[in-house]
Amino acid sequence: MASTWVRMVTAVAAVGLVAAACGDDGDGEASDTTTASTEATGAPTEGGLVIGALLPESGALSAIIQSLRVPMDLALEEINGAGGVLGGDVRIAAADDGTDDLTIAQTGWDRLVSSDGVNAVIGPASSTLTEGLMSQIASSDVLACSGSNTAAGLEDLEDNGRYFGLAPNDNLQGPALAEVVVADGHGSVAILVRNDTYGTGFGDAVAEALGDLGVDVPFNEAYDPEGDSFTAETERLAASGADAAVVIGFSTDGGKVVSAMIERGIGPTTLPLYTGDGMQGSSFWEAVGDSPALVQGIKGTAPAAAPEGVEHPFQEQFAATGTDTIFSAYIYDCFTTLALAAEAAGSTDVDAMIEAMGEITSGDTPCVGFAECKELLTAGDSIKVSGASGPLDLNEGGHVTSGAYDIWQYDPAGEPQTLDEPQIIIGR
Repeated sequence: MASTWVRMVTAVAAVGLVAAACGDDGDGEASDTTTASTEATGAPTEGGLVIGALLPESGALSAIIQSLRVPMDLALEEINGAGGVLGGDVRIAAADDGTDDLTIAQTGWDRLVSSDGVNAVIGPASSTLTEGLMSQIASSDVLACSGSNTAAGLEDLEDNGRYFGLAPNDNLQGPALAEVVVADGHGSVAILVRNDTYGTGFGDAVAEALGDLGVDVPFNEAYDPEGDSFTAETERLAASGADAAVVIGFSTDGGKVVSAMIERGIGPTTLPLYTGDGMQGSSFWEAVGDSPALVQGIKGTAPAAAPEGVEHPFQEQFAATGTDTIFSAYIYDCFTTLALAAEAAGSTDVDAMIEAMGEITSGDTPCVGFAECKELLTAGDSIKVSGASGPLDLNEGGHVTSGAYDIWQYDPAGEPQTLDEPQIIIGR
């Protein structure tokens, strides 16, 4: 598919690359991240819009980069096919976020903003990296939008109105996962999470929701995701006597935790194990051991790839690409909404776009897709964008207020399969 990606050369060769990330997925070698044309870039052209893609080209989350890039390609093709924004084609400037290396992410952010002259940035993928970059985001002259950050604590950080979160946060997913655990009949649940913004926030939300549902939580600890051994943590988890466990992590560290649990005799075949989107992926089993069957039965929740009741052409278009659906609809919504905000504002000025983001997600006339929404804007109508991920109802901080969650489970081949069960809807 034709696209207008502008490949940015980042000076990160001398920086050590570390693996682990946000609230997503993935462990493995870097996938092919070159989308289309590669060319040098300078300031944005007159008219149009330049969007930065600060995504994991290296590190553990590089395994899911196509799930984040392909929806941007689809949005780009649709937007430019409808005449672009402000009279010019939209372009993309790409930079590496390093998965969980803040130095790499800061380098990428600085280059996108200062050298590539972007008007908006999608990313980084990781909630922890976004937390580390928030001061730069707040002081910049660009708009930032995330379709993959889920840490609830991000809403409490000062962003000067410049950060929008279109993926539902873990204050919503926590209760959803708790519902799954309780529906399976468990009355005592141990919780073990990675010690960062994503893990502790998610774990606290699960624990609170379980308590509200009358479930005992005898064990609730955080582990060091950089640790080499998790024997002590799993020993204490086993000693808690819980009849189920929730582990919140990413592929690399979460896999090590599950491996330690198996060695202790409390793996998923003996102790029902639940998790979230951060440990969902077809290569997760490789971080656990030498057989996909080791993860069979692990069950979890993830923001819905195709929320029930949502009719949007993106769903069919994305399915035709054969790409894994990991936050893809939310990334698409970020891209399309940013483009419509610039079009509605008649400018790429950050303050004008901030105001327009609120207007186009709360107007009078529902619309689907860029072309239809742009036509209504041209006619002078007040619009309410209908997202591929569901309703884009934003709170005062610019974050979505509801979420739909799939229930999934690992099969014997180590593949996460969405179960034929009703989605869990929180916040609507």
